[in-house]
Amino acid sequence: MIYEFENIATGEKREFHYQMESAPSIGEIINKNGEEYRRIPSFQVDAGMEAKIHGYPYVSHSLPRNLEGCDTNKKGKPVITSRNHEREIMTRHNLERD
Repeated sequence: MIYEFENIATGEKREFHYQMESAPSIGEIINKNGEEYRRIPSFQVDAGMEAKIHGYPYVSHSLPRNLEGCDTNKKGKPVITSRNHEREIMTRHNLERD
């Protein structure tokens, strides 16, 4: 895996490869080529993260079938694709979430 580090002297950020079991802990200082680096948190956004966390997209079983502004499944039930889409549909049709 690739982990992010910050050069203690210059503040430059670099990435180094480590096996997961041997990766330094966040905040740990390592020495690479005579320079000291501190491991910093790395944030990688998974494109499917919204779906994993919030359950999007989902088929609504409570909204009316063939609702304007929504794609539908084969049975005409609305497919809500994101939190913003959900808010927009609720506002457009003057609805509230259960």
